[in-house]
Amino acid sequence: MDDMLGSILKNSDRILGVTLKDSSNGRELILDRDGGRGRMVFYTICPGLTLAFIFVNAGMWPESDANSQLKLLQINYCISGRSELLLDDGTYIYLQKNDFAISEQTAQKEYIFPTGKYQGIKIYCDLKLLQSGSGLLEFFNMDLAALRDIYCKRRKTYLCEADNELKDIFSRLFCLAERPSDFYLKIYTLELVYRLLGMNVHPPKSCGFYTETQVELAKRTAKILSDNLHLHIPVRQIADRFSVSETSLKNYFRGVYGQNISTYLREIRMNTAAGLLKNTKRPVAEISEQVGYSNQGKFAAVFKQKYGLSPLEYRRVKKLENESLEDS
Repeated sequence: MDDMLGSILKNSDRILGVTLKDSSNGRELILDRDGGRGRMVFYTICPGLTLAFIFVNAGMWPESDANSQLKLLQINYCISGRSELLLDDGTYIYLQKNDFAISEQTAQKEYIFPTGKYQGIKIYCDLKLLQSGSGLLEFFNMDLAALRDIYCKRRKTYLCEADNELKDIFSRLFCLAERPSDFYLKIYTLELVYRLLGMNVHPPKSCGFYTETQVELAKRTAKILSDNLHLHIPVRQIADRFSVSETSLKNYFRGVYGQNISTYLREIRMNTAAGLLKNTKRPVAEISEQVGYSNQGKFAAVFKQKYGLSPLEYRRVKKLENESLEDS
């Protein structure tokens, strides 16, 4: 593994809750903190070019200050979930499903996952090492430095939705995450680079970039709503409080969380209700009111639409599951 990526892994290993380990599948960074778990598995394609598969069930993955200063060309692709990156120019970028980004900028402080889950692919390109000579890339006459000139000339980060051909290549790569093949990891990565070098570049997404103020407004809105699930707070009221238009606030919220406010709030209400049904003996009517439904029948209908079970059935199933675990 090349020196720069080796430094990235060693720096990450020093972060509390993040551990570097070697495995039969490659080198892994393991995240295990109170806020959740995750792992990144690394494979060297050739000196200077490394691919990583990312699996996260957490709201955040911390980044070391030392790593945030390293300058690598990076390709990111979102398989599922949502990822927030604070770039070194103070801009926030958001990747959602099927988005890819090519960037000279590195994440600052941490990686944020607004939905609490993320799966993706990350490719590290150490251009200095690659330019010093890599037999594999030279054989195929590929110059990865050209990616920077093609995609990052006007702005240091390019963000766009992948076309069908790119989606297919990324999908085939991700299928190797659990059953890796050194041969196909190299073949598909080279195919991806070849495609990126030769394709017509689509205009970047302008809606994927947000300022610190816009992101903060969205997150404060989410906190107000999630802290008061029993209430029905009009979005206009929150917008007036922050002195922004209702439309702007809704746009910022969708940009950060990838959902409109009503969908997000319904998800939070149902997830909270599910946790209360599983972990408490509170009456369904009380739980219904706590998450903002005065009509218990409507609450039951929305809950069943999400979980496929009525609230009482869900509670019984979870109780049986817990008893089975205790007996085993």
